[in-house]
Amino acid sequence: MNPQDMENEFIRNVYSSRDIRLADQKWLDLWPKVKEDFGLETGMALEISATYRSPKAQHDLFLIGREKPGKIVTHCDGYEKLSLHNIFPSKALDVYIHKGGKTLWDEALFDSLGPLAEKYKIIWGGSWKKFVDRPHLELSS
Repeated sequence: MNPQDMENEFIRNVYSSRDIRLADQKWLDLWPKVKEDFGLETGMALEISATYRSPKAQHDLFLIGREKPGKIVTHCDGYEKLSLHNIFPSKALDVYIHKGGKTLWDEALFDSLGPLAEKYKIIWGGSWKKFVDRPHLELSS
């Protein structure tokens, strides 16, 4: 089996991952800096909740707020409209905040990502106008 076939087979078996190694090479350099700066500025830990996400995993998220209970969390269905999480290697990260053994989802806590995104020239979903996605970071094109 050639390396591309091995990679395709591996990805076919991944539903969703938090592994930074499944993200674009640029994230391997940027992520530790963003994580450290966030911790120094806020006293909280920033962790990855998603790097690569399969089309099936994306579609399952798409159904939330539509066919499944909850608030809509994405407009990308994973099949007709892809997220940058659905591209391998992933161009996007979703993150969460952790402090004192607890995961914190208070939207205002994510606002510190805005200046960090500017500093590292990445895109923060919290700055979007139509669909604000504070836990989302992606590489600039």
